Amino acid sequence: MVTNPVIPVAAALPVLAAILGVYIFITVRKKGKVSDKIVSILRVAAVCALIFMINLRPMTKDYDADIETKNVDVLFVVDTTISMWAEDYDGNDPRMDGVIETADRIMTDLKGSSFALVRFDNRSRILAPFTQDKRSVKDAFDTIKAPDIWYANGTSLNAPYDDMRSLLESSDKKDDKTTVVFFMSDGEITGKESLESFAELGKLVDGGAVLGFGTESGGKMSDSYGGFVYDYENGGSAVSRIDEANLRKIAGDLGVDYIHLTSPERVDSIVRYIKTSSSTGRSQGRAVLYNDTYYYYTAILLVLLLAEGYMLIRKGRL
Repeated sequence: MVTNPVIPVAAALPVLAAILGVYIFITVRKKGKVSDKIVSILRVAAVCALIFMINLRPMTKDYDADIETKNVDVLFVVDTTISMWAEDYDGNDPRMDGVIETADRIMTDLKGSSFALVRFDNRSRILAPFTQDKRSVKDAFDTIKAPDIWYANGTSLNAPYDDMRSLLESSDKKDDKTTVVFFMSDGEITGKESLESFAELGKLVDGGAVLGFGTESGGKMSDSYGGFVYDYENGGSAVSRIDEANLRKIAGDLGVDYIHLTSPERVDSIVRYIKTSSSTGRSQGRAVLYNDTYYYYTAILLVLLLAEGYMLIRKGRL
């Protein structure tokens, strides 16, 4: 707890002490029961103490303040291949459910930021350029549906490179902008291309993470027809497994952390770091807000003063 006195303590304390001292002197000299005098003195002492606390203006520190990060550009890069509908996220949920939940959590925690969305499978599309209209970005996420199995052409993790570069370069041209990337994928490459380097893009990235979805044991992939994708080579339902080696390679190239995403809460530490390392509109670059608590003492003081007023009116005494 910190304080920010309205009147300096050196000035306020002697005044309140003098008021209490005079009251004690007058009360002691009056006729009456000793017990009544003690209770009366304690009531006035409580009033003086509360006034002193209110004047101190005590505040608590909020290290995870709900602040607006207006100087942050957040780029979501989302793998939308059929494997992202494999049902091994948080039990038996589709991986894409985890992507949507996590992106929504990030957008809520980094409110005031600008957000952009790139989706990719065998090719890439910019669904939303950088915008502070969070609703439009959420609507863009809502357009992501499981691809028709007959039109799915495999996964190329290289596909989003050019769109990422275009958006990152546009962010880099802005003054005092922090550029953040969240690359969300299971890391599987089912096409013929090998993974290329993202190191050049790393020069344009200030933070974020590569988020891996899926498990080593894998999950069956639901298709757009309500069934599971069939494995014509081996028979039975096709199974998709996370490839963390590819994801760690991309994370290393971008200079960000890799996180195996099993719940949205796992991004909280990254988001807190982004908030503390970027300047903000409301807190002038600090991720600590000071919350006043004097009103708690004000409420108690009001109750005591009302009680004193009642006794003065009904009983003709303090």
